[in-house]
Amino acid sequence: MTGLRSALRSTGVLGPAVLVLVASLPFWFIQTQFVLSVATLTLIFMATSLGWNVISGFGGQISFGHSIFFGLGAYTSAILQAHYGINAYPALGFGVVLAVVVAVLLGVVTLRLRGIYLALSTFALTLVFAILTGHFEGFTGGEVGLTLPLLGNDPARFAFEDKLAFYYVALVLAAAAFVVTWVVLRSRLGLQLRAVQADQDAARASGVLVFRVKLTGLAISAVPCALAGSVYIQYLGFIDPDSAFGAAVATQIAVIAFVGGAGKLWGPVIGAVLLVPLQQLLNSQLSAYPAGFNLVVYALVVLVILWIEPRGIMSMRWPRRRPGAAAAPQPAAAPDPPPQPVGRGSR
Repeated sequence: MTGLRSALRSTGVLGPAVLVLVASLPFWFIQTQFVLSVATLTLIFMATSLGWNVISGFGGQISFGHSIFFGLGAYTSAILQAHYGINAYPALGFGVVLAVVVAVLLGVVTLRLRGIYLALSTFALTLVFAILTGHFEGFTGGEVGLTLPLLGNDPARFAFEDKLAFYYVALVLAAAAFVVTWVVLRSRLGLQLRAVQADQDAARASGVLVFRVKLTGLAISAVPCALAGSVYIQYLGFIDPDSAFGAAVATQIAVIAFVGGAGKLWGPVIGAVLLVPLQQLLNSQLSAYPAGFNLVVYALVVLVILWIEPRGIMSMRWPRRRPGAAAAPQPAAAPDPPPQPVGRGSR
């Protein structure tokens, strides 16, 4: 596993190779609509988790509220199309702008908190957004949800009958989110975020404008989440409060990064590739079992991984030994010294 981690550090070579590999999957691996759907959702939630990683992984500001930005991207795009007939592309842009504005407003309040208080406050806020979305039924569709108008195959309005097109849209989104996190990680902002994560008080004493750095990181992290929400609604054509702002979405975005390795560039990628297909497979295969059984199995898998390595898969280390190498001989024990004669003057 240490070798894998070392290889993944060479992103300059590995990144394009992984991109080409994933782009080729429909030609030799993805052969059914179910597998295509799972792959598309994997890329969408990979992008959200990569965005989360900017502020929570690099900066250590653990948030369970990034579903707010995901939901705002989805609902803004859906409302503007369903109620006002606005084209999906500018609607997507409006969703991103609104998510960034809300990120700044929420950050002014929440980023002054630390640790568990920040996590709980962001989690509570996403539940507030879910309640508000369900309350304004005439505007958001309420608990029933909101459905996009059927446009058939109209690429100019972000509508495709062939779901394979959404796979490549999600791939571009995930690749763009990865590049953004890579740039942030290697920038001055990334260095400052990691300093804040290591010791916030020491970073402030060193001249880092801690609050401004955290607020900037939160605003940047909101962009991939909002874009992912817009692609999600275009792909499924339907959104409701639970699938946009629900507790399951809020925790999934963070858990993907935790399992893969929060704070690691490739952590959300590894976590999404493992957990999203697992979740979809459990949902389809365990539907005949009592309600919630699939979530129990999913939670057990997550707990086992984090029990083995709390820092995630990217931090796992395995003892390595070259094949055929003999064990090093143990040094022989030194002989006991001979007894000393006792002189006459001894006592």
